[in-house]
Amino acid sequence: MWNESFFSAPQLKRDPLDGPTNFSLKQLSLTASVWEAEDRALKRGDDPPPCPRCHRRGFYAPRFAPPCRRYRACKFCGFWQSMGRPPHKIIRYECIRPDHRYADWKEPQEWWMCPFCGARYSPADAVPWPVHNRAHPWHEAPRSGTQRRYIDYWLSKGVRTAPLFGIP
Repeated sequence: MWNESFFSAPQLKRDPLDGPTNFSLKQLSLTASVWEAEDRALKRGDDPPPCPRCHRRGFYAPRFAPPCRRYRACKFCGFWQSMGRPPHKIIRYECIRPDHRYADWKEPQEWWMCPFCGARYSPADAVPWPVHNRAHPWHEAPRSGTQRRYIDYWLSKGVRTAPLFGIP
């Protein structure tokens, strides 16, 4: 462990997801009102907010999983926070075949099956987040912009379904 007083300068602190940050993500709170405000802003067409961890736009948003789980996540760096909990680590899977490229995100103990080809992946098959892989094609995406700019970018890359901003 480190000596906290020695590493007290904000630029030297690290967040709980192993990335440098200028504030502690442990203190970041996700309440229902915060989640709803972020979702409302995207639904009315506001520009996508930056990720609290990597500061990229276009990959971070409030999200919903049935039946009633509300959380926020960045699919570029792996920032993940469920309502009422501190951010935590998740893992990323990718299935890359000649006819498809598909990615999904899971809790560290969860396995994954590609919905296109049925290939099964264990946690040992997890891949680095795009933020840690400079060759990943997502580094070509705009670093900032409007919702329309992101939708147009992904459609120009052949993404079948453009990303949704705000929970439908």
